[in-house]
Amino acid sequence: MTENAVVSIQDQIRKELASVRDTVGAPSSNRISTKGKVFNLPNGVVHQGPMQAVILDHRNFNRYDDKPYNAQDPQPPACFAISKAISEMAPHETAPDPQHADCETCPMNKWGSARVGKGKACANRVRIAIAPPDAGSDDEPMMLELPPKAQAGWSKLVNNLEVRGMLPVQVITEISFDEGQQYPLPVLRVVDTHDNLDLFWGLREKAQAMLDQPPAL
Repeated sequence: MTENAVVSIQDQIRKELASVRDTVGAPSSNRISTKGKVFNLPNGVVHQGPMQAVILDHRNFNRYDDKPYNAQDPQPPACFAISKAISEMAPHETAPDPQHADCETCPMNKWGSARVGKGKACANRVRIAIAPPDAGSDDEPMMLELPPKAQAGWSKLVNNLEVRGMLPVQVITEISFDEGQQYPLPVLRVVDTHDNLDLFWGLREKAQAMLDQPPAL
């Protein structure tokens, strides 16, 4: 290989490195795992719950996997959509295999499309960005993903606050697990207001950037 060829390749590597964050999902270090019906926080702390938090913002997140989930070899979704407005849900520009022009009329987003049962092939989830009530202005938001069966409770919380002229960022929410379910199903309940709206509003920009990132897996 000539010296010019080596230099050319190095130039191309530098160009690709400059945009690499646009080609992959966000690191998973900011995500909260609920495996085992406990909250496994990004800093390694295991919280048994209930856990109190301020919900900074949210995104609707539709995910279609064209293969059965394999915990030993997790794969990115074939198609996914991220949007705050449900009416604007459509395959993300980085989705490997877009299934339809929009989510509303997508066959994979219809009841009965699942491989087993009467559910949907596409899982309608919600991403919420949270911070502890005692967070500081330099703290990093954490992301918790609500499964499809938590949608009703989430909608109820948001709608009840809207009637009061409030957003989730203005209150402290308790997050626990439904004791009647063997799998981790988060339950959300408003428990109090707080006096730090300026601080939490300031954390929203970081939260929104995190919520808009394509999934790593």
